[in-house]
This record gives sequence, C-alpha cells and structure tokens, in this order.
Amino acid sequence: MPSLIKELGNIKSEILLVDNKSDDGSAQFIQDNYPEVILTKNTKRCGYGTNHNKNLAKITGKYVLFMNSDMIVLKDCLSTLVKFMDNNNDVGICSANVLNKDGTLQYLYKQYPSLFDLLLRRFVPKSCNGFFKKRLYYYEMRETGYKTPVDIPFISGCFMFCRTSVIKLVQGFDESYFLYFEDVDLCREVQKHARTVSCPDAEVIHRWERSAYKKFKWFIVFIKSAIHYFNKWGYNLY
Repeated sequence: MPSLIKELGNIKSEILLVDNKSDDGSAQFIQDNYPEVILTKNTKRCGYGTNHNKNLAKITGKYVLFMNSDMIVLKDCLSTLVKFMDNNNDVGICSANVLNKDGTLQYLYKQYPSLFDLLLRRFVPKSCNGFFKKRLYYYEMRETGYKTPVDIPFISGCFMFCRTSVIKLVQGFDESYFLYFEDVDLCREVQKHARTVSCPDAEVIHRWERSAYKKFKWFIVFIKSAIHYFNKWGYNLY
C-alpha cells in the first residue's frame, strides 16, 4: 500500500480495496491508517475475479490497475504505464516487468497454457528442467517478452494495467473461476477487441507465495479452474 500511494503521486486516482472476510484485523488497519482507501467488506469469501469486478463496477477513471496485495510498486512505474497506454490506444492491457525481491525477473509473461506445459511445470522435478529448457523458455517468453514491448498472450493477474473501457466492454473477469486462470481468460476476452502487451520500462516487485504448490486445497482449486478454462477455450495438448 505505501509504495502504491507514493507512486500515484500527482496522478488523479482512487484506491479501491476488497477485504475478503478477513479475521486478522486487516480491514480495521486499512481504515485507521489509510482512510483515503475505498474499502468494501465482504460478508462471504469471494473469488479473485469476483472481488476485482466489485471494484470495477465503481470505477470511473480511464485506466484500472488490478494488483495483488503482495506487490511493491517501484519508482515511476505508474507514470510510465499511463504514458505507454496514452501513446498506444490499441492496447487493452499492459504490465510491468515483475521482479523478485533480489531484483531477478519472474517470468510471468506466457503463451496460452497447454496441458503439456501445465504438467511439465507442476510435476516434472526441477532437476529435469534442463531436458525441457527450450519448451519452458518458449512458454515463459524468456527470449522475447522482457526487453521491449511485445504482444503477450497471457499476462499474469498479479499486476494488470488496463484500459477501463475495454475491461467493461468484456464485462470484467469471468466469475466462474474462484482463483487461477481468470487472468488468461480475461486476456483472451480482451484480445477480441485490443492488444495485451508488455511494458518493460516499468517494474514492480512481487513477494510470490505460489499457494498452489504449498497447500493441497489450492492445488484442487487450480485443477478445477484449469478444467473450466480448457472446457471454455478448447484443450490445447501441446
């Protein structure tokens, strides 16, 4: 929150936050320390896309930023993204390069997921990654997506800088997903009307948890969302 507020600077903006029925005092902390934040308190836990859609319904600005709570917005990131979108009217979604805390890249720009890619990333031991290096690098767009602006099929939902008119045109996120795959689904809907593009001149830090790899319940949610995604968009095997 502090980095976001700082980088908004003189940008005319509003900050909207959904408290997803937390029980750790988060909502009260926000109200006490950031009274400028427009806070919505859920009476039941909702999915990632559903919560963003609640904020989307209230937005009047030209652009909307969908952002995880575990992001640190680096210097000039938001002003760079605003300028980029102002200069590229055919872009519906763009994103900054996402970094680890040590400054290394998180390779979050991706091709559309296939069953092979998901199985490779989830079940093949890292010690075997060398055998699939070419495929992994292709899927994560390592050689094409992070140095200059390029069209990105799948922008991570952890940080999406969007043109509000386009997001409202596609009616926001598909709320059939509770978590996972709602971001690539949104990208595909937006691509019917506009481009989805990287903006490497802007940077953020992501304190990544990778919940689906740590807790079995989130792995089950991941599988359910994957099935819904492939049922909707078709089963791409490779």
